[in-house]
Amino acid sequence: MAAAPSDRAHPRLLNLVLAQGISATGDMLLLTAASIAIFKETDSATAVSLLLGVAALPTVILGPLAGTFADWFSRRRMMIIADLASAVACVVAVIASMLTGVEVAAFLSVAIVAALSSFYRPAAQALLPTLAGKSQLERANSGIRLGTSLAAIVGPATAGLLVGRLGFEFLLLLDAATFAASALLIVGITRVPPMPTVERRSAFTDSVEGLRYARRHPRLRIVIGAIGITLLVGTVVNAGTLALVSRVFGLPESRYGLLLAIEGAGAMTLALVLLYLGPRIRLLPTGAAALIAVGGSTVMLGSSPNLQWAAVAITIQGMAVVGLQVAFASYIQQQAADAFRGRVMALTGMVASLASLAGFGVAGFLVDGLGVRESFTFAGAVICAAAVPVVGLAWRAAREERVAALA
Repeated sequence: MAAAPSDRAHPRLLNLVLAQGISATGDMLLLTAASIAIFKETDSATAVSLLLGVAALPTVILGPLAGTFADWFSRRRMMIIADLASAVACVVAVIASMLTGVEVAAFLSVAIVAALSSFYRPAAQALLPTLAGKSQLERANSGIRLGTSLAAIVGPATAGLLVGRLGFEFLLLLDAATFAASALLIVGITRVPPMPTVERRSAFTDSVEGLRYARRHPRLRIVIGAIGITLLVGTVVNAGTLALVSRVFGLPESRYGLLLAIEGAGAMTLALVLLYLGPRIRLLPTGAAALIAVGGSTVMLGSSPNLQWAAVAITIQGMAVVGLQVAFASYIQQQAADAFRGRVMALTGMVASLASLAGFGVAGFLVDGLGVRESFTFAGAVICAAAVPVVGLAWRAAREERVAALA
């Protein structure tokens, strides 16, 4: 049974959107500052890679439990606790840095904040449809994507600018302030509609039941599967774009940063367009078109003859990724019953994290072994193939709508 949110948006919906943007900025600020601090201390790329792995693992390990809790307890309260605990963890890490050194503080803060974020995200994603209502869900998801795109720019830029001048400890305190601000915004959300009553068994049993719920619904299976496949092979773009710039184009590595900035600009542009369109977005057709655009732009990026064409391709990709995120997040939130929404959103995040981890494990070898252009072509073709079931699902849904309209 799909969720049935109210037609009207909650008056404090903007609080939730802003809180997620600020919290995401805190995550990016911490991860970037910790990476820089670790590299300065160790001069080891392996240490940085280990730190990034520590940041990614909690979603995989804790995702099922976090989703179950998001369906058991107040989602608003879970977000407040996660934000405040993250702020406290940053302050504790400052003390740890002074007592034991930067390395321990960096790993400690990243591990704890990543673990808390794995509880924050499904709670926020499950709460969003309740506050957005039927009319504003797409617009709210677009606003969140705009906020996270800004976070991906502001967080690393701030960390890179300040960590060398003011020190890692100052960045930890600044990060604590972002989490405290996010918590205050969520505290301001009052009179939240009650959650459905859920029969609680063991956390393990209810986590498994959430997985079974997703398996019983083919539409959820198809969309979550497409997300997983896209992130699995999409890591080729993350691993191979620097090699494309340096090896194929023969340009300085600084041009890689330029391409990332262009990709971010494309993402923000489409997020603004989708924010304007709001409920006029047709979710499944938009998601299917975005998947095809991601695959096509990956092929185009790998076959680009120069940096100018690569810039066009990566702009399209940035826009397509946002279109995919907004359409699929809104669709999954609509299709999942409120009593299972936390677990379904946690499952989606867990699949995405597992796919990314597995992809990063082989993407570098694929680029080095198969070749830059060939790897991009392969990845793009796989993503386009993953779009086929989504296109079929969109076509069937459109046909059902036409039949219902004629009845």
